[in-house]
Amino acid sequence: MHAAEPEGKRYELLLFVSGATPRSLRAVAAVRKLCDQVLSGLYTLDVIDAFRDPVAARHHRIVALPTLLRLEPTPRLLLVGDMSDPRPLAAGLGLDR
Repeated sequence: MHAAEPEGKRYELLLFVSGATPRSLRAVAAVRKLCDQVLSGLYTLDVIDAFRDPVAARHHRIVALPTLLRLEPTPRLLLVGDMSDPRPLAAGLGLDR
């Protein structure tokens, strides 16, 4: 996979999951792996269990899990579902240009 350079931008990401389910753990691992490879030192990733923090889930209007939000750089982007394939994950984060 060839990803675009992040051009020094800081990425602020929120990953909403449903506890320690296999699907949630895969999503966390996949997002961290991609970010470490492409955005090393240029990102923050907060993992939020939507069942333990329903206020945060409601605030960000999360309706499905897992959901990844890119808050920065703007515009805000939302990715829902399987995060295991790095290509659509990178594309969804705007890192494939």
